[in-house]
Amino acid sequence: MEKFDLLIKNADIYTMDAYGTVIKNGVIGIQGDTISLISQMDTLDPCDAEKVIDAKGSVIFPGFINTHIHIFQSFLKGLGADHRLIEWLNLSALPYGQYMTPEQHKLAAQLACMEAIKSGCTSICEFFYTNQDPELAYSCIDGMKSTGIRSVFIRTFQDAGEEYGMPECFIEPVDKAMREVELLKKKYKEDDMFSIWTGPDVTWSTTKEGYEKMLEYCLSENVRYSMHIKETEVDNQMCKKYYDKDIVDLLEEIGFLTDKFLAVHCVNLTQHDIERFAEYGVSVSHNPAPNLYLGSGIAPIPESLKAGVNIAMGTDGAASNNSTDMLESLKLAALMQKGIHRDAAVITADNVIRMATVNGAKAIGMENKLGTLENGKKADLIIINPRHLKSAPMHHADATVVYASSEENIDTTIINGKIVYHKGKFSCGIQEEELIEKIDREIIKLKSKINL
Repeated sequence: MEKFDLLIKNADIYTMDAYGTVIKNGVIGIQGDTISLISQMDTLDPCDAEKVIDAKGSVIFPGFINTHIHIFQSFLKGLGADHRLIEWLNLSALPYGQYMTPEQHKLAAQLACMEAIKSGCTSICEFFYTNQDPELAYSCIDGMKSTGIRSVFIRTFQDAGEEYGMPECFIEPVDKAMREVELLKKKYKEDDMFSIWTGPDVTWSTTKEGYEKMLEYCLSENVRYSMHIKETEVDNQMCKKYYDKDIVDLLEEIGFLTDKFLAVHCVNLTQHDIERFAEYGVSVSHNPAPNLYLGSGIAPIPESLKAGVNIAMGTDGAASNNSTDMLESLKLAALMQKGIHRDAAVITADNVIRMATVNGAKAIGMENKLGTLENGKKADLIIINPRHLKSAPMHHADATVVYASSEENIDTTIINGKIVYHKGKFSCGIQEEELIEKIDREIIKLKSKINL
């Protein structure tokens, strides 16, 4: 008799595989960190399980992959509201980021990751740029790991940017930044649960030399990289001022456009840019909430998908989103495109869920292990209960998930075969109320250092 560590039964399973397979009244068996059984209940052979979840009436999807967040900004929700990007940065992220302590970074990581887990995320990509003290990165990583979420830590750099308000303490030579990346790789074991990337922060705080030296390091050491790009018109203004080129053309010229590159925001992509990204296999992290919140615009997502660009999903930092709720971002991603194109069919619920699952896995280089529910893949999945006032009745699961769900619908989040969240409780041992009380005390200390 086959034995499983965890058996989930009586749920409809949306595999998100290439065929769109849906298994009605299905069962998933997990051994260790891997899916080892997925079938219909009526074909299940006699078996035994350490733990059984009866998910009758619920649906199962692959866990969501949040490909872009700034964890420290979880302390800054609502600061700098109603301002455009550069003004917002100088009222919230940049001044506060200079003074946050290692303990505050750890608490922010726990807050952000637990909120992500509660909204169905099983993987998260932290885009880290407060590099003035190495201890900040260590504390952030430790905070992420303490929640049980699958993590990518992207240690970025800025080697310019004073004229745009970049604090001096954030600016460093690219050689130093790459040495710090290497130190992180020596300190922390990289595996399927945790990996370290790098990348420039933004185009207006990066020199051509910075791009070139970082790229040389990444290609020689097989390191993936990410960058904010074309979030606003400032990117091209800066690039043309110093290099007399559009930023995408400059990056193409130096060989930066590869399938290891995760481009973030991409609000102002031209058709030319889209074609370049498709040609070189660049992935895009689409972050609809901050692009609306900061008035940056609406990214050309349907056009990019049509051209073959891999589009993934992100929430961005909570200072420009006010949450780390992936479900909220999914709904925005669908609705904003329908509105701007005046075409309700221009993007579908299935498109958006794929962006958050299959495409997200490809964007982080883990498509062979994550993103779909199949035998042999890592057991990252969510159980969604539609029996709540907002989401009932459920006619089509994909539409319910994207258009009618909230955190209350996430019954269970399973990461790497472990139940990390179940019926309102986290398994990491961190209590929500205690965490919030600690953060409230730290906010008072942080605000006392700021003079805005």
